[in-house]
Amino acid sequence: MSTWYEKCIPKIKEVKSFLPEISNIIKKIGGVEKVYIWGSYAKHYYNSNFRIKDLDIIVKTNINSQDLISTDEEIIKKRCTNRYLEKLGYVPLSVKFTKKFTEFKKYNIDHWAISSDKKLLHWGPIVANKEEADDIIKEAENYTKLQTGLDRKKINSFSEKKRKNWYKFFCNYINNYFIDMPSGWYQSTENNIEIILKQAIRI
Repeated sequence: MSTWYEKCIPKIKEVKSFLPEISNIIKKIGGVEKVYIWGSYAKHYYNSNFRIKDLDIIVKTNINSQDLISTDEEIIKKRCTNRYLEKLGYVPLSVKFTKKFTEFKKYNIDHWAISSDKKLLHWGPIVANKEEADDIIKEAENYTKLQTGLDRKKINSFSEKKRKNWYKFFCNYINNYFIDMPSGWYQSTENNIEIILKQAIRI
């Protein structure tokens, strides 16, 4: 029998009991101060049967945004000493934090960070603001409905096979939107961190 994170688009009630475990693992990473869950899970927290595509995890860090932005996928793949990283102009804590946090993919996590200078960053390309992001998701859902004949609103009635097919088309649309953009930390234009945290749940 598969565990919840191997299922395609699990229900909130299937995810909820695992959040302490996820939080404990992330809190052990150097540079982490607090851990929050955001996005569709937080928005639909009281609807236990709501199905989520991924887990938006925000980590509040003690690392400056420019140090995070300069930490790219290429450097985190290398095995370097702190001294060598500093010689190349990197901040070792930023490199180690990024490596550990982004390696943690077991639960289909979407990785976010709040820097010490109160900037919101995302690992991987993002659109400039929430309104545009919402529009792209809507476009992706409409495209997916046309391709599969399946409506996101009726996803609870889909079989696992149909959910996987729906999710495949949805992800392909999103991925094509960001094609040719390199992996790394991207800064969001959302600049009111307090509002963001009010929409999140600390775990």
